[in-house]
Amino acid sequence: MNKTAIAIVSLAAAVCAGTASAQAYLGAGISAARINVDCDGADRCDRSDTGGKLYGGWRFGNGLAAELGYISFGKATASDAGLSGDVKVSGFTVAAAYRAPIATDWALTGRLGIASLKTKVSASAGSLSGSDDERHTSPYLGLAVDYAFTPMLKLELSADFSRAKYDSEKAAVRSLGLGLRYDF
Repeated sequence: MNKTAIAIVSLAAAVCAGTASAQAYLGAGISAARINVDCDGADRCDRSDTGGKLYGGWRFGNGLAAELGYISFGKATASDAGLSGDVKVSGFTVAAAYRAPIATDWALTGRLGIASLKTKVSASAGSLSGSDDERHTSPYLGLAVDYAFTPMLKLELSADFSRAKYDSEKAAVRSLGLGLRYDF
């Protein structure tokens, strides 16, 4: 019984010591987003829009972190002779992140994980309209460079990539954004 109690206390102390250096952070940004949908046959096609992201993470030390986030890749629109349609892509991300300093106040961050994305397709013809959506899981990749104004406040330029799916169609999605990150 005594050995079990000592083992439990030792394990608890090791866990507490390991998380003592861990720190949380939050970030948000706005981005130029692009959905590479196929617009063959459309008179007008706009694959670019404004997107954004909100994320939070937990740093474990040595540059490693775990992140959860929400990202919007904006909307692509197409129209032709009274018909119009759009595709919106957004969803949640789970990623491992690694942040490496490159110079005084500058760092690079790489993110690798999965995205649970919702692809919503809407179409209209005159007074008729309809929409449908589909959820799927795709790989997620993010790259960022940041500048630290203070040890806690950072300006981040980021690029995020994934793949949208609807039915059997696929489209690469990406965003290039600017945001702020606050480390607690």
